[in-house]
Amino acid sequence: MSATVLERTGVQDVPAAWGRFVASTTADERARAWLELVCTEIAGARAAAVLIDSPADGHFLPLAVWPKASPDLGKLGAVVEAALRERRGMAKAQEGVGVWHLAYPVFQGELIAAVVAIEVHNPALDAGDAFRRLHWGAGWLNTLLAARGLAEATEGRDRLRQVLDCLAVALRHGELRQALFELCNDLRRQLDCARVAIGLPHGQGVKLWALSEAASFDRHAAYTKACAAAMNEAFDTSVPLVVPRGESETAAATPKLSALQGITGASAALAYPMMLGGECRAVLVLERENGTFGRSELAWVDALAALLAPVVEQRRKAEQGSLRHVRDDIGRVLGKLFGPRHLTWKAGAIALSVVLAVLVLLPVEHRISARTVIEGEVQRVVAAPFQGFLTAAYVRAGDQVEQGALVAQLDDRELLIEQARWSSERDQHAGKLREAFAGHDLASMQVLGAQLQQAESQLALIEERIVRARLLAPFDGVVISGDLSQQIGAPLETGQKLFEIAPLSSYRIVLEVDERDIRFVTEGQAGRLVMTGIAGEPIPFEIGRLTPVATTQDGRNFFRVEALLSDASPRLRPGMEGVGKIDTGRAALGWVLTRRFNDWLTLTLWSWLP
Repeated sequence: MSATVLERTGVQDVPAAWGRFVASTTADERARAWLELVCTEIAGARAAAVLIDSPADGHFLPLAVWPKASPDLGKLGAVVEAALRERRGMAKAQEGVGVWHLAYPVFQGELIAAVVAIEVHNPALDAGDAFRRLHWGAGWLNTLLAARGLAEATEGRDRLRQVLDCLAVALRHGELRQALFELCNDLRRQLDCARVAIGLPHGQGVKLWALSEAASFDRHAAYTKACAAAMNEAFDTSVPLVVPRGESETAAATPKLSALQGITGASAALAYPMMLGGECRAVLVLERENGTFGRSELAWVDALAALLAPVVEQRRKAEQGSLRHVRDDIGRVLGKLFGPRHLTWKAGAIALSVVLAVLVLLPVEHRISARTVIEGEVQRVVAAPFQGFLTAAYVRAGDQVEQGALVAQLDDRELLIEQARWSSERDQHAGKLREAFAGHDLASMQVLGAQLQQAESQLALIEERIVRARLLAPFDGVVISGDLSQQIGAPLETGQKLFEIAPLSSYRIVLEVDERDIRFVTEGQAGRLVMTGIAGEPIPFEIGRLTPVATTQDGRNFFRVEALLSDASPRLRPGMEGVGKIDTGRAALGWVLTRRFNDWLTLTLWSWLP
């Protein structure tokens, strides 16, 4: 390379740069060698970096820098952000003579896979020429990124295969402790560790369950105590702990894990809590006698923990007894209620406590509901006084009548004929009796007197039947049943019910109280009634009489309870239906709401129990 090129670029040995590019074996080495070669093509290049997209957080991180990492590279951030925003190459002049910042995005399809940022000291910089050279060299970078992605995919596939192998070991044995022991041995072999231990939560801490190459161990030995302490340290922090820590790591101190390292003389130790649902389900401790735990090993253990934690938890629960399950469930609930976090559980518990307090402590009026029917206090039947035919019907159900009003008329034509006949016979017997008196015929007087008396009796009977043929209302009231308007001329039998009449001024309430509620009802209790036709006017009443015999109707048993209205509405009519509620006293709200269920449960248990 000429001295002029050396002065322009700062690259001291171009053939050596090509040699480094050809001999590079890793993606990082090849990216740095490629960046060094690119800088040879741009006059005045003083510093450069290749930034690639990080899938973890979406930020662009440096893959390679040239000539070396320096805080001054942060000055290229503004031009990099502009290139990402505009999705094209950007060149920005800086303060100072001939200082430029270049940024060129490298695309893979529609996505920006990388950004090349270069600081150039060249007053006569041709930005277009620089971008063309970067574009020509981007093919190498694309190939490098594709190879890097393929290597990462291959590494992830191998890691997943190894993790699945470990998971198969954990599922192979029927007993959890033996499965964990086999898993420790398998992890020791795959991760090249000196010792591997697994602990499970026990109470407020962690208990050592399995140790590699040790089917049994002394829990009081110094090593097992130190290992358990390191597990508890990771359990308390809920984050992976590793010693020695790297220079860039800012994690909290790990005295217990460091003490374990001091006891065993291991070069590195890792305590990894396996989390599931925000809770630690197991703790894994790994020790190495040679080397440390890098990012690849941590990623491997993280993948294992994500799959192994639910398996361990499920198998542990499967081996627990019923009482242990109940105790654990109660412990988890109490932990959520009285421990940290879980605000939703605490709010729900407070709300439930308030509801229970209201149900137990708040007294309310206990009322018994029953179907109710209005009846007249007195109901009079208008019946046929004798056999005959109906001539006329002047009322029907629902009509109001006054006392003495004609409600129906029976056919009295035959009665009138009989009246005339017996009246004629009476007159004849009276004339003959007078003649016998005049002749002083004592025998005839006795016979004619008896005949006269018989005729008068028959005549009185016929006249009474004529009067009774006119059916009159017995009192002021309303006709509650009977409609004979379409039976004019029909024959009637003696005593056949034609109408029912009830008074308007006096009513009786009949409540059909369910047999489950009758024990709460006594005479003298008050209540209120709402009728279907006048639902907006509750009517007060008082219990007057309880019928001691149950009645069955529509598949249910009920008792007939009679009550008297203290203030009857003028719109009430016999036969109206509604719902009445009897006040039986005050009781707790919870008892009122659950009374029916409690009665059913008591009866069911009584029928089932021997």
